[in-house]
Amino acid sequence: MKWKERMSTVRRTGSETRMDCGALPDATMLDKISIEVAGGDGGHGLSSFRREKFVPLGGPDGGDGGRGGRVYARAVNDVYTLEQYRSRRKFKAGNGGNGGPNLRTGASGTDVYLDVPAGTFITDAATGEFIADLSEAGATTQVVRGGLGGWGNKRFATSTNKAPAFSQSGETGEVREIEMELRLLADVGLLGLPNAGKSTLLANVSNAKPKIASYPFTTLEPMLGVVDVDYDRFTLADLPGLVEGSSEGYGLGFEFLKHVRRCRVLLHLVDSSSPDPVTDFELIEGEVRAYEERLADVPRIIAVTKADLDPEAAEKSAKALAKHTGTEVRVISAESGQAIRPLLLELMKKVEEERARATDDRDESEEMPVLRPSPRDRFDIVPDGEHRWAVESERLVRFVEMTTTGMEGARDEILRRMERWGVAKDLRRQGAELGDTVVFGSIEVVWEG
Repeated sequence: MKWKERMSTVRRTGSETRMDCGALPDATMLDKISIEVAGGDGGHGLSSFRREKFVPLGGPDGGDGGRGGRVYARAVNDVYTLEQYRSRRKFKAGNGGNGGPNLRTGASGTDVYLDVPAGTFITDAATGEFIADLSEAGATTQVVRGGLGGWGNKRFATSTNKAPAFSQSGETGEVREIEMELRLLADVGLLGLPNAGKSTLLANVSNAKPKIASYPFTTLEPMLGVVDVDYDRFTLADLPGLVEGSSEGYGLGFEFLKHVRRCRVLLHLVDSSSPDPVTDFELIEGEVRAYEERLADVPRIIAVTKADLDPEAAEKSAKALAKHTGTEVRVISAESGQAIRPLLLELMKKVEEERARATDDRDESEEMPVLRPSPRDRFDIVPDGEHRWAVESERLVRFVEMTTTGMEGARDEILRRMERWGVAKDLRRQGAELGDTVVFGSIEVVWEG
């Protein structure tokens, strides 16, 4: 009897898939999710002057604001899904403290760390821009930066302007929506139809505690375990089972297959009680190849499971599969421990070979790029209408926008800095006239030549 005749009936309506065994929960939410992250705002700088009993004309002593907190994502060992982000979708780091008198700098804002499973791939949800691939536990990346703290008026004191009365506001923290996708990275991934014995094997050879029951799709999310083999170890992943059409997205299709491509070695388990083990084997392999052809090159080990229930049927199934594939097929029982140690030793050997090959490939293919960062003060000036000029420079625009232009002397300071930065020289070269408007982001300044 063929697999599709033995499985519960699958009813497809458009993109919806239902099974007689009950509705499947939303597995997508566990493996891929979008959240909004925001850096903390920078603290405001202070405009203040030293005032003491015997120092009636003290100089400026306003302190700088503290930087806003940053948001980081980090891979950890004790998190296996993105479930924790289902109910909370917005995260914001702490704001920086304001500057104080006597040159006191405000406190930095509290950083926020988002713990995710190893193997999480992060992109910008709006642009698709790659942010990070946290493939190993401990890997950490900054996903948004906090705002800069504003300068206090002491920072603006010069030999010609000894008592500046203006300061800067803190910069608003960066805000973006990020998409986190769990692309599991395991040494060994378990292939097999539902109820092939994958969860039982994982539970008996590792520290993982997967759900085990006699109905399809007990495993609805990836489960990782660590397997100790003498003085070595490897990670073993129990992945959601497949149905026919998984490579087209039916059942748990894509939620399963996207994890398979991140495994070094695949262990394909076939139920010994199946009346047609070859068909079961080919159904899975066909779906994997249809999803991504290169997965056919991933090393595989084939094992017939549940040998303790009917040893004769298990041996018969193994012979049929060995004849079909032209490779050795193991006969195992996770419950009794039959042939488990030899299987683990073989898996460990395969994993070590693939780890070494991955290192060699990386050493040969990676070239260290030569980074030539552009000068921080680089800018462009472009016409922005009649008698209007826009300055394009992240650093310069940021500085002007943070300066509290309503304070006495602030606009004069901006004009002085335009000379220092070379903006005024470039305006003259392009034919700007006195009274033209120069635009720094949201701030407009009348140029006085």
